[in-house]
Amino acid sequence: MRYIYGILWKDHSRTHLLWAFLGTLAGFVLLLAGIQFYMDLKSVLSQNRDLMDPEYIVINKKVNLGQTLGLGRVGFSPKEIEEIAAQPFADRVAPFLSNQFPVSGYTENERFPDFYTELFFEAIPDEYIDVKSGDWKWDPESGTIPIIIPQDYLNLYNFGFAPSQGLPQIPKGVISLIKLQIRLKGEGRGNYQDYPGRIVGFSNRIHSILVPYDFLEWANAKYGYFKKADPSQVILVSKDPTDPAIIRFLDERGYDTIREKLKSSRMNIILKFIISFLVVIASIIIGLAFLVFLLSLQLMISRSSEKIRRLNKLGFHYREISRPYVVLLVILLAGVTGLSLLITSLLTSKFSTMAAAWSLQISTSLHGVIYGTAMGLIALIFISNMIAILISTRKLCK
Repeated sequence: MRYIYGILWKDHSRTHLLWAFLGTLAGFVLLLAGIQFYMDLKSVLSQNRDLMDPEYIVINKKVNLGQTLGLGRVGFSPKEIEEIAAQPFADRVAPFLSNQFPVSGYTENERFPDFYTELFFEAIPDEYIDVKSGDWKWDPESGTIPIIIPQDYLNLYNFGFAPSQGLPQIPKGVISLIKLQIRLKGEGRGNYQDYPGRIVGFSNRIHSILVPYDFLEWANAKYGYFKKADPSQVILVSKDPTDPAIIRFLDERGYDTIREKLKSSRMNIILKFIISFLVVIASIIIGLAFLVFLLSLQLMISRSSEKIRRLNKLGFHYREISRPYVVLLVILLAGVTGLSLLITSLLTSKFSTMAAAWSLQISTSLHGVIYGTAMGLIALIFISNMIAILISTRKLCK
């Protein structure tokens, strides 16, 4: 069988095959390295967001002039809440409950300046709150209203308002000792009741004045007379805040949130765009290299057409005659596969070393999908070229 190889490969230039080999190799390295790079960075973005630490995202509708003039819907309808809950990135969803009556607060304390302010209350189920306190419960007998305020409110006072007004800064422990009086006003003049209030915690998750859910339900039933409105805010729990579908969904529906919480999601969108661009370029390179492979092998077969016909007349089957070209194809593609995986592995190791210098931990080995992608593409190129070789030699042998 060796003399068949010698006959068919004699006097053939292999320069065009070399260029096809190098082109395919470049395309494979670009594609595999791009996928590896994306998966590593995605892992870095989500490494601190496991199933035990999901992200809590508060969603509201963007305020526009139409809503200001009463021409648009401010809150979330039940259908819209169901739509949010049905999204793949949503694990749990709960609407905020708001007070349906006027609320105000004031102090009467010899050690602190008296103040009076209008307030608002909101409530969500306890499972969404990041403050754990034994005082976070509504007891109708004691009548004390536990309150959670945002940490940012205290920071604004201590580091903004107080220094500018020459007022003392107040630590958390002292605020919790201040005795508040909360006035709940029902419909009609003189229909109000004062209750003691106490700040029991500071939330870093929710930017609202929170009271227990069962208290606000009770208070709305007793004092509420405002027209019941749709919830203006919804809290969403997502196990994967890096999912680009979150930002895409919010933008499509005209919803808004604190975008700082979705930095990783926006970064993921950028990464997907970059990787998509690299995949397109790599696919073009691989496609062109595939055509060069195909044309090169077809050219070799065409130049050896007389030899192929003679071998066929000597009794060799067209499959035996095709074997040298198939073997050559296997050698070239095996070389592409091995070298592309080796180069990608070296690039991964180099990138891992650079990331370690930035205190980032990424994989030092290739992901399984890299091997699957390489083998799948190589198999596709091999099968396509092998079929083309068999068809060409069969035609010449007829």
